[in-house]
Amino acid sequence: MKGFVKEIFTSIQGEGIKVGQRQTFIRFLGCNLSCNYCDTPEAQKMQGSFVYQDETHNNPVAVDFLIGKITEDVVAITGGEPLLQIDFLEELCGKLNKIEKKIYLDTNATLPDELERVIKYVDTVSLDFKIPTATGGPELWNEHEKCLIIASGKEVFVKIIINKNILLHELNKVFDIIEKTDKCIPLLIQPVFGKNIPNILDIQKKALTRLKDVRIIPQIHKYLGVA
Repeated sequence: MKGFVKEIFTSIQGEGIKVGQRQTFIRFLGCNLSCNYCDTPEAQKMQGSFVYQDETHNNPVAVDFLIGKITEDVVAITGGEPLLQIDFLEELCGKLNKIEKKIYLDTNATLPDELERVIKYVDTVSLDFKIPTATGGPELWNEHEKCLIIASGKEVFVKIIINKNILLHELNKVFDIIEKTDKCIPLLIQPVFGKNIPNILDIQKKALTRLKDVRIIPQIHKYLGVA
């Protein structure tokens, strides 16, 4: 089985509940969304070559090639949107399980049927709920809720990327979905990189009236200047 990736590298996790943990990252190509704040727009299309240790390789790439490049105990699968290449992802996850690697899946939480196919392999799930005022895209609450229900048996957290224009009803919808599933599921509030959100502590305080675990964590790797 072969698929399309943008890069494979080792670094620290810069977002979410595993910040600072050393991981091998496999970034998939292709995305079903186009968010205003996207920091990897070149990964939106499923085309082009990929990079490993500053060397350029041709796509598509075989699962076994990727397996041979894993150096850490935790493998972060990100994108783009990995669930778009579900057959390739399923084979990769199955082989990672066989060699006892832990899988950290970063997804935009819009493809519940595909998530259902791979959830048994995954250890940690980062669900990136898309806030319309930040993404410039449509509401995707139904898809997000379905994905959260599927992932709720795993170590899972919800991440929202926000800017200063976030609306109260958007926040309430995020709170509703998490609270309905399990109010102990962590909510990570991530400001758009480089943007000041004057009321971000108020947003956290409001969230904590509904949820048990709400954290503000920016993209740490960007502040450190690492990949």
